[in-house]
Amino acid sequence: MGRHVVVAGVNLEIEEAGQGRPLLFLHPGEGLQPTHPWLNRLGQHHRVIAPHHPGWGGSALPDWIGTVDDLAYLYLDLAAELGLEEAVLAGSSFGGWIAAEIAVRNTSRFAGLLLADPLGIKVGGVLDRDIADMHAIPRAAFMRLAWADPAKGEIDTTKLPDTELAGIARGREALAVFGWKPYMHNPRLKRWLHRIDIPTHLIWGEQDGIVSMTYGEAWKAEIPGARMETIPAAGHFPHWEQPDAFAARVRAFTELL
Repeated sequence: MGRHVVVAGVNLEIEEAGQGRPLLFLHPGEGLQPTHPWLNRLGQHHRVIAPHHPGWGGSALPDWIGTVDDLAYLYLDLAAELGLEEAVLAGSSFGGWIAAEIAVRNTSRFAGLLLADPLGIKVGGVLDRDIADMHAIPRAAFMRLAWADPAKGEIDTTKLPDTELAGIARGREALAVFGWKPYMHNPRLKRWLHRIDIPTHLIWGEQDGIVSMTYGEAWKAEIPGARMETIPAAGHFPHWEQPDAFAARVRAFTELL
Protein backbone atom coordinates (compact mmCIF):
# COMPACT_ATOMS: atom_id res chain seq x y z
CA MET A 1 0.00 0.00 0.00
CA GLY A 2 1.12 3.52 -0.75
CA ARG A 3 0.88 6.59 1.41
CA HIS A 4 -2.17 8.84 1.44
CA VAL A 5 -2.26 12.54 0.63
CA VAL A 6 -5.31 14.79 0.80
CA VAL A 7 -5.43 17.18 -2.16
CA ALA A 8 -8.32 19.59 -2.77
CA GLY A 9 -10.33 17.55 -0.30
CA VAL A 10 -9.66 14.25 -2.12
CA ASN A 11 -7.88 11.42 -0.32
CA LEU A 12 -5.38 9.99 -2.82
CA GLU A 13 -3.30 6.85 -2.42
CA ILE A 14 0.16 7.37 -3.93
CA GLU A 15 2.86 4.84 -4.82
CA GLU A 16 6.47 6.04 -4.88
CA ALA A 17 9.83 4.60 -5.90
CA GLY A 18 13.37 5.76 -6.51
CA GLN A 19 15.31 8.99 -6.41
CA GLY A 20 16.23 11.63 -8.98
CA ARG A 21 14.19 13.87 -11.26
CA PRO A 22 10.50 13.68 -10.24
CA LEU A 23 8.30 11.74 -12.64
CA LEU A 24 4.55 12.01 -12.10
CA PHE A 25 3.11 8.86 -13.68
CA LEU A 26 -0.62 8.61 -14.43
CA HIS A 27 -1.83 5.05 -14.84
CA PRO A 28 -4.13 3.45 -17.44
CA GLY A 29 -7.70 2.39 -16.81
CA GLU A 30 -6.52 -1.10 -15.88
CA GLY A 31 -5.06 0.37 -12.70
CA LEU A 32 -1.62 0.98 -11.29
CA GLN A 33 -0.36 -2.56 -10.54
CA PRO A 34 2.42 -1.21 -8.26
CA THR A 35 3.88 -4.69 -7.62
CA HIS A 36 4.72 -5.06 -11.32
CA PRO A 37 8.43 -4.52 -12.23
CA TRP A 38 7.70 -1.30 -14.20
CA LEU A 39 7.65 0.88 -11.08
CA ASN A 40 11.08 -0.13 -9.82
CA ARG A 41 12.52 0.01 -13.34
CA LEU A 42 11.49 3.65 -13.67
CA GLY A 43 12.62 4.25 -10.10
CA GLN A 44 16.20 3.34 -10.96
CA HIS A 45 16.71 6.80 -12.45
CA HIS A 46 13.70 8.84 -11.33
CA ARG A 47 11.69 9.70 -8.27
CA VAL A 48 8.44 8.12 -9.44
CA ILE A 49 5.20 9.47 -7.98
CA ALA A 50 2.22 7.41 -9.12
CA PRO A 51 -1.21 8.28 -7.69
CA HIS A 52 -4.14 5.92 -7.89
CA HIS A 53 -6.82 7.93 -9.70
CA PRO A 54 -9.98 8.71 -7.73
CA GLY A 55 -12.02 5.50 -7.76
CA TRP A 56 -8.99 3.22 -8.16
CA GLY A 57 -6.93 1.58 -5.42
CA GLY A 58 -7.35 3.31 -2.10
CA SER A 59 -8.20 6.72 -3.59
CA ALA A 60 -11.60 8.21 -2.82
CA LEU A 61 -14.05 9.20 -5.57
CA PRO A 62 -16.13 12.12 -4.24
CA ASP A 63 -19.47 12.66 -5.95
CA TRP A 64 -18.32 16.06 -7.24
CA ILE A 65 -15.57 14.52 -9.39
CA GLY A 66 -16.70 12.98 -12.65
CA THR A 67 -14.73 14.32 -15.62
CA VAL A 68 -11.16 14.16 -16.89
CA ASP A 69 -11.09 17.95 -16.47
CA ASP A 70 -11.52 17.38 -12.73
CA LEU A 71 -8.59 14.94 -12.72
CA ALA A 72 -6.37 17.39 -14.59
CA TYR A 73 -6.97 20.14 -12.05
CA LEU A 74 -6.62 17.68 -9.17
CA TYR A 75 -3.17 16.59 -10.36
CA LEU A 76 -2.07 20.17 -10.92
CA ASP A 77 -2.95 20.72 -7.27
CA LEU A 78 -1.06 17.54 -6.34
CA ALA A 79 2.04 18.78 -8.19
CA ALA A 80 1.83 22.03 -6.21
CA GLU A 81 1.22 20.19 -2.92
CA LEU A 82 4.33 18.05 -3.51
CA GLY A 83 6.38 21.05 -4.62
CA LEU A 84 7.36 19.46 -7.93
CA GLU A 85 9.81 21.43 -10.08
CA GLU A 86 11.22 20.46 -13.49
CA ALA A 87 9.32 17.20 -13.25
CA VAL A 88 8.43 14.81 -16.04
CA LEU A 89 4.70 14.36 -16.62
CA ALA A 90 3.94 10.87 -17.93
CA GLY A 91 0.78 8.93 -18.63
CA SER A 92 -0.27 5.62 -20.15
CA SER A 93 -3.54 5.08 -22.05
CA PHE A 94 -6.26 6.75 -19.95
CA GLY A 95 -3.48 8.33 -17.88
CA GLY A 96 -1.99 9.75 -21.08
CA TRP A 97 -5.27 11.49 -21.78
CA ILE A 98 -5.18 13.05 -18.32
CA ALA A 99 -1.55 14.09 -18.78
CA ALA A 100 -2.38 15.84 -22.05
CA GLU A 101 -5.30 17.67 -20.42
CA ILE A 102 -2.88 18.87 -17.75
CA ALA A 103 -0.29 19.98 -20.29
CA VAL A 104 -2.69 22.13 -22.32
CA ARG A 105 -3.58 23.97 -19.11
CA ASN A 106 -0.34 24.53 -17.20
CA THR A 107 3.18 23.17 -17.64
CA SER A 108 4.93 25.43 -15.14
CA ARG A 109 6.02 22.54 -12.91
CA PHE A 110 7.00 20.19 -15.74
CA ALA A 111 10.05 19.99 -17.99
CA GLY A 112 8.73 17.31 -20.35
CA LEU A 113 5.66 15.30 -21.31
CA LEU A 114 5.74 11.57 -22.05
CA LEU A 115 2.65 9.84 -23.45
CA ALA A 116 2.44 6.07 -23.84
CA ASP A 117 -0.37 4.93 -26.17
CA PRO A 118 -2.69 7.72 -24.93
CA LEU A 119 -6.43 7.79 -25.38
CA GLY A 120 -8.27 11.11 -25.43
CA ILE A 121 -8.65 12.59 -28.91
CA LYS A 122 -10.92 12.08 -31.91
CA VAL A 123 -9.09 11.42 -35.17
CA GLY A 124 -11.53 9.86 -37.66
CA GLY A 125 -15.00 10.79 -38.79
CA VAL A 126 -18.19 10.62 -36.77
CA LEU A 127 -18.77 6.95 -37.58
CA ASP A 128 -15.12 5.90 -37.33
CA ARG A 129 -14.01 4.06 -34.20
CA ASP A 130 -10.60 5.40 -33.22
CA ILE A 131 -10.52 3.54 -29.89
CA ALA A 132 -11.58 -0.08 -29.42
CA ASP A 133 -14.67 -0.40 -27.23
CA MET A 134 -13.00 -1.99 -24.24
CA HIS A 135 -16.27 -2.33 -22.34
CA ALA A 136 -18.26 -4.03 -25.10
CA ILE A 137 -15.91 -6.86 -26.09
CA PRO A 138 -15.24 -10.09 -24.15
CA ARG A 139 -12.23 -10.03 -21.85
CA ALA A 140 -10.36 -12.53 -24.04
CA ALA A 141 -10.82 -10.29 -27.08
CA PHE A 142 -9.61 -7.28 -25.10
CA MET A 143 -6.48 -9.15 -24.07
CA ARG A 144 -5.70 -10.05 -27.69
CA LEU A 145 -6.00 -6.38 -28.69
CA ALA A 146 -4.18 -4.93 -25.69
CA TRP A 147 -1.18 -7.27 -25.48
CA ALA A 148 1.36 -8.55 -27.98
CA ASP A 149 1.50 -11.63 -25.72
CA PRO A 150 -1.81 -11.88 -23.83
CA ALA A 151 -0.30 -14.41 -21.43
CA LYS A 152 1.82 -11.62 -19.95
CA GLY A 153 -1.28 -9.71 -18.93
CA GLU A 154 -3.30 -12.56 -17.47
CA ILE A 155 -4.27 -12.24 -13.82
CA ASP A 156 -5.45 -15.32 -11.94
CA THR A 157 -8.42 -13.77 -10.16
CA THR A 158 -9.06 -17.01 -8.26
CA LYS A 159 -5.93 -16.30 -6.22
CA LEU A 160 -6.77 -12.70 -5.38
CA PRO A 161 -8.29 -11.69 -2.04
CA ASP A 162 -11.76 -10.20 -2.08
CA THR A 163 -10.38 -6.73 -1.40
CA GLU A 164 -8.30 -6.80 -4.60
CA LEU A 165 -11.19 -8.19 -6.63
CA ALA A 166 -13.38 -5.39 -5.33
CA GLY A 167 -10.66 -2.90 -6.27
CA ILE A 168 -10.53 -4.20 -9.86
CA ALA A 169 -14.30 -3.90 -10.19
CA ARG A 170 -14.24 -0.44 -8.64
CA GLY A 171 -11.58 0.75 -11.08
CA ARG A 172 -13.54 -0.50 -14.10
CA GLU A 173 -16.62 1.31 -12.86
CA ALA A 174 -14.60 4.49 -12.37
CA LEU A 175 -13.20 4.26 -15.90
CA ALA A 176 -16.76 4.19 -17.22
CA VAL A 177 -17.60 7.26 -15.12
CA PHE A 178 -14.78 9.29 -16.66
CA GLY A 179 -14.79 7.98 -20.21
CA TRP A 180 -18.17 6.54 -21.17
CA LYS A 181 -19.70 9.36 -23.20
CA PRO A 182 -18.14 10.48 -25.44
CA TYR A 183 -16.17 7.27 -25.39
CA MET A 184 -12.64 7.70 -23.99
CA HIS A 185 -11.99 11.08 -25.56
CA ASN A 186 -12.62 14.80 -25.29
CA PRO A 187 -13.90 16.12 -28.66
CA ARG A 188 -12.26 19.49 -27.97
CA LEU A 189 -8.85 18.31 -26.76
CA LYS A 190 -7.18 17.93 -30.18
CA ARG A 191 -7.73 21.61 -30.96
CA TRP A 192 -5.83 22.63 -27.82
CA LEU A 193 -2.81 20.32 -28.12
CA HIS A 194 -0.92 23.17 -29.82
CA ARG A 195 -0.74 24.81 -26.37
CA ILE A 196 1.67 22.16 -25.07
CA ASP A 197 4.91 24.10 -24.72
CA ILE A 198 7.31 21.51 -23.29
CA PRO A 199 9.25 18.73 -25.08
CA THR A 200 6.85 15.87 -25.77
CA HIS A 201 7.70 12.25 -26.49
CA LEU A 202 5.23 9.58 -27.59
CA ILE A 203 5.92 5.89 -26.98
CA TRP A 204 3.79 3.32 -28.81
CA GLY A 205 3.54 -0.44 -28.54
CA GLU A 206 3.92 -1.81 -32.06
CA GLN A 207 1.16 -4.39 -31.54
CA ASP A 208 -1.36 -2.04 -29.91
CA GLY A 209 -4.84 -3.08 -31.04
CA ILE A 210 -6.68 -0.60 -28.82
CA VAL A 211 -5.35 2.54 -30.55
CA SER A 212 -3.38 2.21 -33.77
CA MET A 213 -0.06 3.67 -34.86
CA THR A 214 -2.08 5.95 -37.15
CA TYR A 215 -3.82 7.30 -34.06
CA GLY A 216 -0.40 7.90 -32.51
CA GLU A 217 0.80 9.78 -35.59
CA ALA A 218 -2.26 12.04 -35.25
CA TRP A 219 -1.21 12.89 -31.69
CA LYS A 220 2.33 13.63 -32.87
CA ALA A 221 1.07 15.92 -35.65
CA GLU A 222 -0.92 18.10 -33.24
CA ILE A 223 1.77 18.70 -30.59
CA PRO A 224 4.49 21.15 -31.62
CA GLY A 225 7.86 19.42 -31.90
CA ALA A 226 6.60 16.08 -30.59
CA ARG A 227 8.64 12.97 -31.32
CA MET A 228 7.51 9.36 -31.41
CA GLU A 229 9.11 5.95 -31.12
CA THR A 230 7.80 2.42 -30.88
CA ILE A 231 8.49 -0.61 -28.71
CA PRO A 232 8.51 -4.02 -30.42
CA ALA A 233 6.65 -6.97 -28.88
CA ALA A 234 4.41 -4.61 -26.93
CA GLY A 235 0.73 -3.78 -27.13
CA HIS A 236 -1.28 -1.06 -25.42
CA PHE A 237 0.62 -1.20 -22.12
CA PRO A 238 4.34 -1.12 -23.04
CA HIS A 239 5.38 -0.21 -19.49
CA TRP A 240 3.95 -3.54 -18.31
CA GLU A 241 4.77 -5.74 -21.28
CA GLN A 242 8.33 -4.47 -21.87
CA PRO A 243 9.32 -2.68 -18.64
CA ASP A 244 13.06 -2.61 -19.37
CA ALA A 245 12.65 -1.21 -22.89
CA PHE A 246 10.08 1.29 -21.64
CA ALA A 247 12.30 2.51 -18.79
CA ALA A 248 15.25 2.86 -21.17
CA ARG A 249 13.25 5.04 -23.53
CA VAL A 250 11.94 7.17 -20.66
CA ARG A 251 15.49 7.65 -19.38
CA ALA A 252 16.78 8.61 -22.82
CA PHE A 253 14.05 11.24 -23.11
CA THR A 254 14.48 12.70 -19.64
CA GLU A 255 18.27 12.93 -19.97
CA LEU A 256 17.74 15.42 -22.81
CA LEU A 257 15.54 17.74 -20.75
